[in-house]
Amino acid sequence: MHILILPSWYPLHDNDLNGSFFREQAHALANAGVKVGVIAPQFRSLRLGKTAVLGRYDQEVWLDGEIPTYFQHGVFWFPRVPYLDLKRWVNAGLALFDRYVKERGMPDILHVHSLLHAGPLALEIHKKYRIPYCVTEHSSVFGRELVKDWEWERLKQSEAAASELLAVSKSLADLLQQKLNGKAWTVFPNLLDDLFTQSSMDSSARKYQLCAVAFLHAKKGFDVLIKAFATVVKTYPQLKLVIGGDGPERAKLESLIKTLDLDNNVTLLGALSRKEVCQLMRESLCFVLSSYIETFGVVVIEALSQGTPVVSTLCGGPESILTEGDGLFVKPGDEKEMAKGILEFLANQDKFDNAQIRQRCIDTYSKKPFVHKLTAVYQDILDKK
Repeated sequence: MHILILPSWYPLHDNDLNGSFFREQAHALANAGVKVGVIAPQFRSLRLGKTAVLGRYDQEVWLDGEIPTYFQHGVFWFPRVPYLDLKRWVNAGLALFDRYVKERGMPDILHVHSLLHAGPLALEIHKKYRIPYCVTEHSSVFGRELVKDWEWERLKQSEAAASELLAVSKSLADLLQQKLNGKAWTVFPNLLDDLFTQSSMDSSARKYQLCAVAFLHAKKGFDVLIKAFATVVKTYPQLKLVIGGDGPERAKLESLIKTLDLDNNVTLLGALSRKEVCQLMRESLCFVLSSYIETFGVVVIEALSQGTPVVSTLCGGPESILTEGDGLFVKPGDEKEMAKGILEFLANQDKFDNAQIRQRCIDTYSKKPFVHKLTAVYQDILDKK
């Protein structure tokens, strides 16, 4: 079985987290004996200024372990004519495909990660070579109403020709069925990285703290969380909130922490490695997700894998993850509800079994069940070919 992965975005190196979940899935398949390759045009935004213009413009082949990964470097030169840039991106992908086939052979199946760019690329390859493709959708652009009018027809055409449609949560699957051609999407959650399954859990090592990890963007709701925490510390004055991540909201959040006199209770750690994220989750009483929208929420399964309960907003993805005994839900964008949820957790900590939380998560999201289910999807596509 030879699978060629077509991601709409992808990491350029080991420490690049952009699309890291796609790369982890590719490695899980390769480690299970599946022949896997990746082609990924890497176009830079002109918003990067000189960095965009002075960057690379060539093709690159990265032998990522056992996975040949083909890049075409370039720039989105026409942000005011985006359909032209999409055509250029697809053409770059087609050139990579031709080179890949010459050097690695013809794949049996294409696997698209997110329709928006890679869908039209898969459709063009399918038209020419009749290679079937499946799609896994991860993007929040559909729920955030960010899809442009001209993009819908391309998306619908790409969806219509796909052999299998997968979405990372039920809320996203339902939304895609409503927004596109009315075809049913199967819920297929993301993979838990080995780092989180192999780490040991020691409940006695937990600190008197809650944690949160995300890119510091307004849509992550950290201002709401910090305001809610100001209420929580009135009852639990020694409790800490530790936030991992960096981003454009950092200065505003630092100012909010000072305004609310929370300097001794709230810490912004900045960007963390995956290993540091794992340790932070393992050492915390609870993980808090305050987002307005998440198509899945990998950080939620990462926290659960460490036996750490989760207080999460009702933001889409986590509703497909958290089961009874894993945590609590609150309304997004409501600091009073968030404070109430955290206080409820703190008053009922003994009702959450850390070992059971961890085992449920690993049984569902670790590499072995993930690969088993995905290769079954591939085999079904080949059987119907």
